[in-house]
Amino acid sequence: MARQTHALSHPHWDRQPAAPIPYRVTARLADWWNGRQDARAGLPAVDPAPSGATDPHREPPPLAYAHDGRSVAFTPHLEKLRRMANDAINHELVQLQQELAEPAYQLARTEAQAVESERALAAATQALTALKAPDEAELSARRAGEQSTHDSVIRKRRLAPHLERKARLEAARRDAEEQVVRLRQTQAELRERIQRSRLVAAARARRIHEHSWRRIGSYWQRLVRKHPVGDQLNRTLRPGGPEIPAWAEPAAEALPVTATA
Repeated sequence: MARQTHALSHPHWDRQPAAPIPYRVTARLADWWNGRQDARAGLPAVDPAPSGATDPHREPPPLAYAHDGRSVAFTPHLEKLRRMANDAINHELVQLQQELAEPAYQLARTEAQAVESERALAAATQALTALKAPDEAELSARRAGEQSTHDSVIRKRRLAPHLERKARLEAARRDAEEQVVRLRQTQAELRERIQRSRLVAAARARRIHEHSWRRIGSYWQRLVRKHPVGDQLNRTLRPGGPEIPAWAEPAAEALPVTATA
């Protein structure tokens, strides 16, 4: 019986994961061929000194450098794969900045408008609070030609200007409050749009990173198997490759969205 998932809050929770970036046969063969050729050439060079007997004054072997107490091997093909990945990741950053240019500008403009609207709302609220109703003496005051007019009519006439002004202030306050609400909603929508763009670009950058390391793994596997001292190579060195940039780190996705994205 098919599982009913349409009523769940996340109806696709059990869907199959997406396929990785295609690793073409031509690229796989190129990585294997370069691994075999570098192994035949003795690349990378391996320090013949046994483990624990290394000389502290000894220089690292060619095409390798020290990193966190370990030696990271670099060969021309590893460098090529690393730079290809860095170029693709930097391209994602350029595309992200181009995509965020318009919403970031709109967000900055909306934030400036929101400040002005909040000031207008505060001024309208203050004016409405400061408005005072006419006292009894003002309500009962008669003007020329009103000596025979009934008291209730006099009170309505004296109170009418106050009610009109109060209505205008309440309308101004209501309009300012609605404007603030609209601008805040627009800000939230723009921030969500910017955040989604960042999430997508970061995910794409990490996919490129993983694909590059997949190719490096195939190359390194063939290199170790064909290298004259493959066992020692695998114990003492590790392949070098691209790193995930700070803007694509998972922790960076939780950063607050500002107008200067």
